[in-house]
Amino acid sequence: MREFHRIHDAAFGDTPDHEPLSYERWRARIGDVTAWDEWFVAEVDGVLAGALQSSDQALDQQEGWVKSLSVLPAYRRRGVGAALLRRAFARYADKGRQFAGLGVGRTNPTAPVSLYRSVGLRETGWTDMYERVVPAAGV
Repeated sequence: MREFHRIHDAAFGDTPDHEPLSYERWRARIGDVTAWDEWFVAEVDGVLAGALQSSDQALDQQEGWVKSLSVLPAYRRRGVGAALLRRAFARYADKGRQFAGLGVGRTNPTAPVSLYRSVGLRETGWTDMYERVVPAAGV
């Protein structure tokens, strides 16, 4: 789990809205995982290069959901992300899921849309999210 966290944190380090979390805070945030068999790591020449975390948020819609796909910068554009996605999709299919999905931020500097299209995903909708920072009282 520590290696999974390390990969995730390093892979998203160049994303504008990334908030680094200690391992302990990250572990607490992921909560009780029920489908460990839908989490994967990728190894390249003996080095852990990527990780995929699934979520059960869309089970009621017969959908496997990729919560995060993390590939270390040195291994991007080498097929690691595609391999992780294909592995996850195969597991979802083995479990009878009819769909697979994920969300992506438009500000992601890795431009992952071409990767997602290469494994058969297509855009089904866009969501604009707005945020305002509100200082907590007494801080």
